[in-house]
Amino acid sequence: MTTNDPLGRNDAMPRGRFARAPRFYNVRLSERDAWLGTTVAALFTALGMLLEVAIVRKTPGVSVKPFGISAFVALVLLIVLFLRRKTPSVRWASVIYLIDVASVVTVLLLTNLQFAVSERNWVPFQAMKLGCLIAAMVAPGFWVGLISILAYVISAFLQLEISFPPEIKAQVASAEPWPMLAFALAGVLALAYRFRRAQLEQEIARIQAQSFAIKRLAGAFLNIRDLMNTPLQVIELSIDLLRKSNDPNKPVIDRIDHSMQQLREINSVLIQHEKEIEWQAKR
Repeated sequence: MTTNDPLGRNDAMPRGRFARAPRFYNVRLSERDAWLGTTVAALFTALGMLLEVAIVRKTPGVSVKPFGISAFVALVLLIVLFLRRKTPSVRWASVIYLIDVASVVTVLLLTNLQFAVSERNWVPFQAMKLGCLIAAMVAPGFWVGLISILAYVISAFLQLEISFPPEIKAQVASAEPWPMLAFALAGVLALAYRFRRAQLEQEIARIQAQSFAIKRLAGAFLNIRDLMNTPLQVIELSIDLLRKSNDPNKPVIDRIDHSMQQLREINSVLIQHEKEIEWQAKR
């Protein structure tokens, strides 16, 4: 059952005007932070692929073309990010980031087997392991980062099980897929930690904003009480004088006294609100 006080406040209504912060996996980064993270990822891809082009040119049996195409895609994404830097968007940052990840995963799927065949000391899936950690550090959203990590680890696992010939699979079987899974787990934990920290920062900002609003509201209540005190005292004194006069108009005085009682109730509610706000401000 709900009751209403003289100010019209329903007891069933929530007293807080600020919603609680979302779960860490639903935390939304600011547009600029998301845009910056995607820009760093695209820049890292462009530089990494250009470096791979320089390395692969001296490696027989490995095609340069996939790395060149991926570097070109990353440069195009960088241009788009730069041109739209004044109007950043979390949604577009996420789309661009996933395009960049798809480009990297495609290149690695096309070239991993070539490296495995041409280089005897090739260490499997190093770039994909690095991608898991990069996703944890710069992904513009938790789910975008998680999708990216899963894309790296699942593509590596499927390639190992399906695409690699038996002799190469036997060569890397002693090392994989456990290291890849370990990097994926580390990436997921780092991603969760990063967005949990962002959640706490947003919660602190929310509490600070709420505290400021409470202080302003307390000041408003104090001003209202100060403005009401003198008129209430004058009206109470006037009613007392009218009752003691020779010809008191009792019905009129009773109506005024009834209205005064309502004003006293409002004043008592303001006092209670003021105490609650002062208590919350001290927490």
